[in-house]
Amino acid sequence: MNGSLNKPKGFGQILDQTFRLSKQHFKTFFLVFLTLVGPFFLLQALIGLLTGTSFLKEASVGTDIFTGGLESWANDLAAEEEMVTTANVIGSLLVSLITFISFLIYPAAQGAIIFAVDHIRKGESFTYKQILKESFSRYGPLLGSSLLIAVIAGGMTIIPLIVVAFLVTFGSLVHPIIGILMSIVLFTALFVGVLYFMVRWGFGVAVSAMEKGSAPGLGRSWHLTKRRSWTIVGLFLIYALIIGIITAALELTLGLFLGNSVVYQLLVNLVTLFTTMVISVGYAIIYFDLKIRNDGDDLDQLIDEYETV
Repeated sequence: MNGSLNKPKGFGQILDQTFRLSKQHFKTFFLVFLTLVGPFFLLQALIGLLTGTSFLKEASVGTDIFTGGLESWANDLAAEEEMVTTANVIGSLLVSLITFISFLIYPAAQGAIIFAVDHIRKGESFTYKQILKESFSRYGPLLGSSLLIAVIAGGMTIIPLIVVAFLVTFGSLVHPIIGILMSIVLFTALFVGVLYFMVRWGFGVAVSAMEKGSAPGLGRSWHLTKRRSWTIVGLFLIYALIIGIITAALELTLGLFLGNSVVYQLLVNLVTLFTTMVISVGYAIIYFDLKIRNDGDDLDQLIDEYETV
């Protein structure tokens, strides 16, 4: 049994465990996302090639690699905006369809990570095939919970966004400063509010994976996150900040050398897979931490071990 994963953890301990487990089990965790989601990125790259995106863009002759890379990137983006053809429209529709299908597969990848972390905290060995099998055995509840949460998130975002936009526009007509202040206050409140409720309901996916008969798990998630909501919000904001900085730096660097080419898009997608993997590990660790705090799982395991001895 992994002691550090079977006792309540503080803010910093959860972050530490997230990056530690991501490093220790990188091969298995990344392989899960690469095999489940990676093929969709390859299809997107193929569509990009068929619709005219350069496979590999190099710096222009007579300029240094950084200047040439920036020019190449900017020119590619401008060309894509100007060149609206039937092939591009069809390509965009196909990419959207592939993105939607990949979204339906993500719950299986998240479920595999949850089962893997569960094995780790119990001190059990596991294989890539084993956690995939366990995840797909719960794929229906995982998918249903994910779709329900996505629909709720969309409704909570779109409708208030329309109201906020109307209020900000009205305030701007009264006075520009009023419009600016209203936009800062209202959009911040909207962002924090949606994030809060997504944290309260968002662990329904983990509940659907680990607790049979509890899908879609929204009520159970609401109970688990009680008194820990803002701590979890802070954790995900830190995850987003760290990963956002890393992703932005890599995208800028790759863009300088490769422009907006197919190779660039593939590498950016690989970075996205990595960052999604890290967040998934953090999500699983937070879920089990919540279970320990609310259900006394650590005491149950100690009792089981004592009885075994």
